[in-house]
Amino acid sequence: MIPMLGKILRGTSVVFASQVLGMVTQAGLLLLLTRYLLQPSEYGLLFLTLSVLGILMLFANLGLTMASARYINDYREKSPELVPIVIKKTLLYNGILIVFVCTAIFLYHDTIAAVVGEPAISALLLFGIGYIVTMSFKGDATYFFYGFNNMKGYAAVSIVSNVLLLVAVPAFIYFGFGLEGALSGYALAYGLAAILGLAIIYRKYYSTQNVSKTLEKQVSRRLLKYSAPLTLTMGSNVINSHADRILLGVFRGPEAIAFYTLGKQISDFLIVPARSLGIGSSPTLGEQKANDEEDHAARLYEEVFRYTVAIYAPAAAGVVLIADPMIRLVFGSAYAGAVPVLQIFSVFMFVRALNVITSDGLDYLGRANMRATAKASTSVGNIVLNVLLIPPFGIIGATIATVLTYSVYVAAQLYLIMDELPIDKSKLLRSGLLLTAVTGGMSAVVFPLTGYISSVPSLIGVIFVGGVAWFILIVLSGVVDIRNLFAVLT
Repeated sequence: MIPMLGKILRGTSVVFASQVLGMVTQAGLLLLLTRYLLQPSEYGLLFLTLSVLGILMLFANLGLTMASARYINDYREKSPELVPIVIKKTLLYNGILIVFVCTAIFLYHDTIAAVVGEPAISALLLFGIGYIVTMSFKGDATYFFYGFNNMKGYAAVSIVSNVLLLVAVPAFIYFGFGLEGALSGYALAYGLAAILGLAIIYRKYYSTQNVSKTLEKQVSRRLLKYSAPLTLTMGSNVINSHADRILLGVFRGPEAIAFYTLGKQISDFLIVPARSLGIGSSPTLGEQKANDEEDHAARLYEEVFRYTVAIYAPAAAGVVLIADPMIRLVFGSAYAGAVPVLQIFSVFMFVRALNVITSDGLDYLGRANMRATAKASTSVGNIVLNVLLIPPFGIIGATIATVLTYSVYVAAQLYLIMDELPIDKSKLLRSGLLLTAVTGGMSAVVFPLTGYISSVPSLIGVIFVGGVAWFILIVLSGVVDIRNLFAVLT
């Protein structure tokens, strides 16, 4: 294992732990909502509302938070006196945008609900104003920590928000406040996390600096200019994350949204290790490129790529094999419609893992414009495919559309990073072939056992056997040093 990867993983072990905790708390929330508190139609309405709010949130951020992380990272060593300006301007511009968006929701919530074909979410959108405000400022705090490469602060915000979500959202529903209460729970959790994060930023990093008005204006212009392509990328992310649910609501109704959302959320939970690797490696790639250490950056990316494929290729195969019994045993037969969605999304999970170790790295390498173009193009394609495939095929059509367009986008990103860094493609190909064999071997062990899954303990047992088979095959292949990786993460 190269020394730089060890350094990064040690720095992000806190993030990994916080995201594992986040995965556990979100899984707990998902289980409480689906199995005990909400019917599929109610669950679908909640996430239709969150999808509409997610699209509206784009206009409350416009890429500013992502741009702030880049400039904080750039200035914190070379021009630290400019960092407080980045923080101040980001919060100012974001606050103005939040007021604009929330006013629009207050005035036009009935119209928005009518446009998406679900009048029942009209009142929910009003409660979503608090969600917009708190989620936006939580995002600011998160990206500020990201820019400072402060993984502990990043983790603290994540832990607080996830733990509070697990408590607040079910509590409001349980005590009779319905979906309006659920949205209030989201706002409460994100609000307290935002307050904590911004308070730490203020105490640790913010100070008044004597900077000329001319220089302050230059920083503002750079921030706004760089936020433009990031807005395009962010908008594409938002469309890919939420437009499919909205179109499902228009063509198929809340239950279809529930099944689709459940399958997608389960695949999301499994991205945690890749996300923590991406968070840690992305700023380092930018720093090494800036210091003319492109070879070191390339070796780092190759190592992160191998570890990611080693985890997610077998995981995707495992999800396909156990999806049916897992959905029925854990979430109940009422949500059995999510089984084929989850099986197809296993491919999405693998491709998304490659995305999270690549996308932010491209931004730090200065390729945000190219990434934004690729993202925008595939997002348009995603909408077109959803419109074409949802009416005849329902949630299966939506799932296929998402997987196809996302795969094209990630392929474009891989091309860009290989163009930017001297990646050893033949070495990655050899590793990929070995890991394909590992995946096949693990699948051969798990497949015969799936017929014996009849309870949650037997499900856990089969997963454990698959994990042991994966571990043995990874060690025998020698493609990654799994002992060092586990030692660093623990």
